[in-house]
Amino acid sequence: MNQILSTSMPMDNKKQKNKNRTSNPASISSILKFFAIAMLIFGVLIIGVGIYAIVQKQNEQKQENLQPTISIENKTDSIVLLKVIYGKNIDRVEYYWNDEDATIVNGNNGRYLEKEIQVPSGKNTLHVLIVDEDGNEIPYEKQYERESNINIDVSGNKIKITYDSENKVSYMTYRWDEEEETTIQINDTTVEQEIDAIKGLHTLTVIVVDENNNTDTKVQKINGVSKPTVSVTTDSEKTHFIIKATDDEKITKVEFRINQDKEQEYELNLDSLDYKEFEYVVKEDIYELKQGENLIEVTVTNSDGVTEETGVVRIVK
Repeated sequence: MNQILSTSMPMDNKKQKNKNRTSNPASISSILKFFAIAMLIFGVLIIGVGIYAIVQKQNEQKQENLQPTISIENKTDSIVLLKVIYGKNIDRVEYYWNDEDATIVNGNNGRYLEKEIQVPSGKNTLHVLIVDEDGNEIPYEKQYERESNINIDVSGNKIKITYDSENKVSYMTYRWDEEEETTIQINDTTVEQEIDAIKGLHTLTVIVVDENNNTDTKVQKINGVSKPTVSVTTDSEKTHFIIKATDDEKITKVEFRINQDKEQEYELNLDSLDYKEFEYVVKEDIYELKQGENLIEVTVTNSDGVTEETGVVRIVK
């Protein structure tokens, strides 16, 4: 009996060993499958992250390369409409003419903006600057040339400025070169102003502003000429008129009339002489002052054709 038991036990151990050997390949296969699936998922994740990064970078580059569409349309002869369309949010738009101060328009982080802009007369450059939400600045400029309705007529050393408008003109300004402006109140639809020219070649800038704050500007080079001076006195005995005239260039003619009488009109032609200063005593063979009121009017002309008048001078003897 002991022998039977002894011989059966080794057989059971052999079966157990065979059983263990047959289960090992299945376990290894499962492990390999697990690692293969894990590696596949990991690879997909890596590829996905890489593709996302590439797409994100491309989108960022596209955003950086976005450019606004800027258009300017003519509404009237003096007003244009600025339109800005942008794929990014607009922080603000700045615009200015030539070297003037900029006007700022809030973009309100929108993607469309439009603004009416008054066009000054003459040849001018409109500068536009678009600033987006990231602080990127996109500049734009365009030249305009609009004829002014301001007329500037030069006669000698006098300048006549005229202007007609459908709207009431509030005021006008003028300045020489870069000097301070002089303002003249108008409050009318018509402007007629006369100003003195200054000697030499200078730039005159005239600006007219109406009640709607619309402006018209004219810039013109003017070669100003000298203006003679003239005065009338008498001698100590009040017997004769004495005419004194001066000019920076040359006095060419002196005219005078006594007592507003056409029969007592006289002319002294000095064109062949080179007088910058001239004094003339009206002798008794022409006229001698009488008791009571004596009148004389004098006009002096220089080589530029500019005249100066005394008006009526009264001398009582």
